[in-house]
Amino acid sequence: MPHPLYVAIFWHMHQPLYRNLLTGDYKLPWVRLHGTKDYLHMGRLLLDYPTIHQTFNFVPSLLEQILDYCDNEATDRWLEVSVKESLTAEDKRFMLAQFFSINWDRVVKPNSHYWRLLQVANAAGEDSTLLSRQFWRDLAAWFNLAWIDPEIVAADPELRALRERGHGYNLADVRAIVAKHYAILREILPLFRRLQGAGQVELTTSPYFHPILPLLVDESSALMASPNLSLPDANVRWPEDAAEQLRRGMEKYQDLFGRAPRGLWPSEGAISPGAVALLKGRRTFNWVASDEAILARSQGAWFDRDGYGHVLDARRLYQPYLAPEGNTTLVFRDRVLSDRIGFVYQHMDAREAAEDLIGRLHHVRETLNDGENPYLIPIILDGENCWEGYANNGNDFLRHLYGRLAADSTLRTVTIGEYLERFPARQKLSSLFSGSWINQNLETWIGESDQNRAWEYLARARSRLIAWQNQYALADPDTLANAWEQVYIAEGSDWFWWYYSHNKTGHEQLFDVEYRGHLADIYAVMGQPPPQWLKEPIATPGERPQYRPVSGKISPRLSGQQEASLEWAGAGYVEPVTSSGTMQMGASLLRRLYFGSNPAALFLRLEANEDVSRYQVSFYLTSPSQSGPGAQIRFLPSKADFTPPDLAFAWEVSLLPGAEQASLSSALGGDVWELSKQLSLVAVGPHAVEVCLPLADIGLHLGDEVDLLATVAKGEVLAEVLPRLGYVSFTLS
Repeated sequence: MPHPLYVAIFWHMHQPLYRNLLTGDYKLPWVRLHGTKDYLHMGRLLLDYPTIHQTFNFVPSLLEQILDYCDNEATDRWLEVSVKESLTAEDKRFMLAQFFSINWDRVVKPNSHYWRLLQVANAAGEDSTLLSRQFWRDLAAWFNLAWIDPEIVAADPELRALRERGHGYNLADVRAIVAKHYAILREILPLFRRLQGAGQVELTTSPYFHPILPLLVDESSALMASPNLSLPDANVRWPEDAAEQLRRGMEKYQDLFGRAPRGLWPSEGAISPGAVALLKGRRTFNWVASDEAILARSQGAWFDRDGYGHVLDARRLYQPYLAPEGNTTLVFRDRVLSDRIGFVYQHMDAREAAEDLIGRLHHVRETLNDGENPYLIPIILDGENCWEGYANNGNDFLRHLYGRLAADSTLRTVTIGEYLERFPARQKLSSLFSGSWINQNLETWIGESDQNRAWEYLARARSRLIAWQNQYALADPDTLANAWEQVYIAEGSDWFWWYYSHNKTGHEQLFDVEYRGHLADIYAVMGQPPPQWLKEPIATPGERPQYRPVSGKISPRLSGQQEASLEWAGAGYVEPVTSSGTMQMGASLLRRLYFGSNPAALFLRLEANEDVSRYQVSFYLTSPSQSGPGAQIRFLPSKADFTPPDLAFAWEVSLLPGAEQASLSSALGGDVWELSKQLSLVAVGPHAVEVCLPLADIGLHLGDEVDLLATVAKGEVLAEVLPRLGYVSFTLS
């Protein structure tokens, strides 16, 4: 009997350590909020589909924080402000900036009372005195209610009644919602224990504080993909730390789930020969997962795909491989299928999206045309971040997908471990490439001056701790453990990610302070003052370039807030060119133009130094891959000091003052534009305009080059253009 196509859906759950170990304070609320919206709901869905088997990876430091909320009723500023008796002016400013931090189109707009609060807040501007006491209570209630999965709300009579009331909440109501948050968090780990015990779910782990294993083992592993990379002056070769991060991850897993993990998701899918060699002497880890590009680089041949994204050499990708040395098995994710769930399907009808994935799986099976051998498709992606962009938190899409998979005898979902138990790897790699699932290299975490300085500071503090430990051989074990805990935290990947120039958004200063704080705590535990060099920022203010290239896929929530959220971190941007010397250019209206994409959509954000909502804002685009008529930007004759680029544009996205939708127009030639459709995925604030443009609407695909220009006009007079000279070009990725 021919084999079905085995499908391994793997959800990676990761949040950095937001808790300060010395104070217990949480700097950000995302462990709690993703716990109430995503972690429990992803497990609960499977209860209705017992034949659907999946793999879940929980980073140990995330599990530690979930337990802290559950066992110690940990809190964060968002929660504390929500339940305060009376609010200060600073509390109110904080709430206005933070309590609409969820997808406006998918969550805020569908709840009319929450949407009304946003309109009232926008009307009040920065004057919080115009807002009533009831406004703040309702806002606290809706923010915390909106971060609970809608199916959980619908199944809970108390929560359902609160949502249906919509307004007029009191402090007791807000506290009741917060109490539900804690109750939901306490259900997460028991549910996944039951699912694993039933064999429906396999749980895996990562190194404890999410470090990049290849770099801890040997920093020079980064040179395999980037031979000209500049490495830190300090010698970063700490395989003993990498082994300890793995040991602690295994220990946390065993304590919580009563068994040893069989699979490992290395942080950011980063592997190297040295990192995999660490596993050789450990019987615990049978398999490790990474990205298809690492397999391609290891074999010296890329995976070609057709115009629809189907892999042409399917038999090579869809099977596990033995590592060159040892008995560790490696599996590699299909990037396109993973990214379609992560980025594309949220822009489609839920049923159509699920059918698209089912159709692609059937296409793979037909392409393989080999029922005698078992093949495995690993679909691996972040399990908590994309659902906010889906209608109904992704429940409609997932339910239709799971129902179709359960009913299809030619497709069978499996955990990676159960597949490998039945079907060991049939081939062995002759060599293994070093890299991650971000651009097949390690440049996101090492190689630039800020990144290298961060590594050097860590090396200094670590060396001082070792010297102190040798000097005081009888030091209290708990004191030593606390100091090393700070070292291991500082080895986490997220710190170095923020020091990368491609990820500078203005928020990196906050992470710089926290990172240096962990290093300073090493000295504090030793009873020593922190050295002066730790008091100086690593990421120097004002070093942001006037141009930044795109560094990764994005899928930001559109908010129109004055400052770009962290979700724009992978986007590129361009700023107005400023002059230097004694002749200074006057202040400009426009501040920054962001651009980025994912496989389904293009995202644009235009920032201004004054109220841009009073202007007509337009984005003009074209692509060398498209042929056809082009047109000049509107109102061009009104700006005599502007020389237009030697380029005609194919598409215009324009927002009139006060409009809630954007108009997409196509060029007919000359200066003539024809309305194509209205775009509803927009957000307009006083100082920022954001637009989501589906790539299907403009006929573009991944790999296409895009040329972009933004303008603002008032009264048919062109006020400003960005960039001021030429246009900005980038590639959809």
